[in-house]
Amino acid sequence: MWWTSERANAVTGGIWLIGLGILFATKFWWPGILFLAGITAIVQGSARGAGWAPVHGGLWLILIACWAMMRFSLVVMFVALGLYVIIAALIKPSPFQKPYADRSLE
Repeated sequence: MWWTSERANAVTGGIWLIGLGILFATKFWWPGILFLAGITAIVQGSARGAGWAPVHGGLWLILIACWAMMRFSLVVMFVALGLYVIIAALIKPSPFQKPYADRSLE
């Protein structure tokens, strides 16, 4: 497979370093760190083929960061929740799909 564990860790580390550099330069720590954590969760989970859970967590972090940027407005919260539900409906795998089984040791 093209994505190995080492390669996924290297890409994630690079994203963290670039993100931290941008945060230092812009002094946009809050909620910038939430955006960075959300992006790296999505990239790391996708690279490792972990399925829906890392994307789910990353989306939540990004949505909370957007909500914080808008000063915790109820309007933004409902729009963000609506977007999350739409995105989740489009990318969440079927519950009837067989789970991935690692058979590399067999």
